[in-house]
Amino acid sequence: MKTVRLSVPAGEVNLPLCVRTGQVFRWYEIQGLWAGMANDALLIVNPEGNRWSLSAVGGEPIPLFTHLFRMEVDLKSVQVQLIRRDSRWEQWVRALPGLRLMRWTSATECLFSFLCTPANNLPRITGMIERLCERYGTPIAEWGGRQWHAFPTVERLAQAEEADLRALGFGYRARTLIEVARALQAREPNWLESLAELPYWDAKQALMTLPGVGAKVADCVLLFGLNHNLAVPVDTHMWQAMQKWVLPELRGKSLTERTYRQIVDWFHERFGEWTGWAHQYLFTAHLLESQRKGE
Repeated sequence: MKTVRLSVPAGEVNLPLCVRTGQVFRWYEIQGLWAGMANDALLIVNPEGNRWSLSAVGGEPIPLFTHLFRMEVDLKSVQVQLIRRDSRWEQWVRALPGLRLMRWTSATECLFSFLCTPANNLPRITGMIERLCERYGTPIAEWGGRQWHAFPTVERLAQAEEADLRALGFGYRARTLIEVARALQAREPNWLESLAELPYWDAKQALMTLPGVGAKVADCVLLFGLNHNLAVPVDTHMWQAMQKWVLPELRGKSLTERTYRQIVDWFHERFGEWTGWAHQYLFTAHLLESQRKGE
């Protein structure tokens, strides 16, 4: 395991806030450190002071950390842009210091993970993904009193039995995961990754041809896994936040294809290239408020 140190200016990254609010699902606090899996690499972070300790198995610590947390992006510049475009975002920027838009190392892992999210909650999603990795993933390392596994390959998931996945708690999602894995096998190599090169709407339409992939899951994969910063995942939290805080004209309406599109268009007009970041601040603010209220 390779260990290095990295200078992280105060306020640039709030690691717990980033990894515990629905952007990623395989991060844990263990013995005062933070450990997370990114596909087939384990990253361990000690976020103390301004010189963080980074260790990794299966990858180089600094490039891995930089990629996951988009460290090439100056956070203060992002925050300035958000507030300049809509002053309401100042309250959420101030309330969520160090919140960054995360970026997965594997679009495939991102896709299958977010297929577990509809009509679900964070603890249950995390448990489902861990059981999936323990059952079908390759062991990577032993650390912190546990075995860490890589995310399963498409080939392994395509061979899974629906009954086995149901036994792991996937319910109706079991069949979807297998069908998506087989659909990816039937397409050109790297088809999923190639969507990063398409315009946002074209990439979204292509993703939604996969079994079980609706607008919200597609936008999650585009935003977190394929670097499409125009994506706006609209789930229950985003819908309620938009109704309550941003677009009161949506109150009394239902989330439909039309109102979903209305929200995406509004973000594009207001925030442009900063849309994904603006989404993440609003989503996280509502998520944390709901958690405080026990909703």
